[in-house]
Amino acid sequence: MSVQRIAVLGVSVMVLAAGTLTGGTAGAAGPAAARETAAGTVTVSITAAHNVTMPATIQPGVNEFRVTTEAKSSGFQLVQLAAGYTLDEAIADIDGFDKGKIKPLKRFEANTTLLGGVNVLPGKVGKLAVNLPVGSYYAADIERNRPSAFTAFTVAGADTGASMPAGSTIKAVKSTSWAKGPKSIARRGMLTFKNRTDKNHFVGLVRLKKGKTAKDFAAWIDAAMEGEEGPPPVDFRVAFDSGLVAPGQTVATNYKLPKGEYILACFWPDASMGGMPHAFMGMYRGITLT
Repeated sequence: MSVQRIAVLGVSVMVLAAGTLTGGTAGAAGPAAARETAAGTVTVSITAAHNVTMPATIQPGVNEFRVTTEAKSSGFQLVQLAAGYTLDEAIADIDGFDKGKIKPLKRFEANTTLLGGVNVLPGKVGKLAVNLPVGSYYAADIERNRPSAFTAFTVAGADTGASMPAGSTIKAVKSTSWAKGPKSIARRGMLTFKNRTDKNHFVGLVRLKKGKTAKDFAAWIDAAMEGEEGPPPVDFRVAFDSGLVAPGQTVATNYKLPKGEYILACFWPDASMGGMPHAFMGMYRGITLT
């Protein structure tokens, strides 16, 4: 799900449920997907029908998922479900909070660990690096909320011994705040996101329109809070998001954007605030891409 759709929903209904994980029952990994080029590298392919194909078992430690898709667009996302919380229940809860219901959102967040994701277009390779302990997980294409969009996999065996990639780092702090630095990051490469809060978040980078500033974005947020849906000072067609990341988790994803002035924001809905997007709670600031 794109940052644009998430933000638009946040302004119009103040309850964000889109942009989240969607899914279904486990899919089988095909023989071709079982081939890995190196320890810590996991090859993932997504079909035109949004089915995820990848190895059924991978090693614990740092893995870099390299994702391609045959669909018009895909949003690769990793998730771990709590013991006793089924995939069918997760699907039902997603359907519920997609309709603006807060109780399903609370239940979903209480029973899932979200481990990041990456958006992918045909002909491109999306990269997601994350340190996974031994356990059971699901990989999904978040563009579809149906059983075939989820594939189960297991993490077991010897540690990969791999390290997280180098690159720019963004950190979420307190509850719904960004760290003050860095003020600028590279416009391309691997972006590391450290979620050091007690809530689910994602990194959203959206380019400011020519002549607009972070103050204009703040004014737009204030107006939206008052029910005024004026044109945003950002261009949601030039944007990036990291996928959803749970408290305490660190992930890295590849990205490429034009140089310029951007807004760093998280639009994930806060269940304790009736579904208010975190950006509407002050989780945004300006950042320069060089």
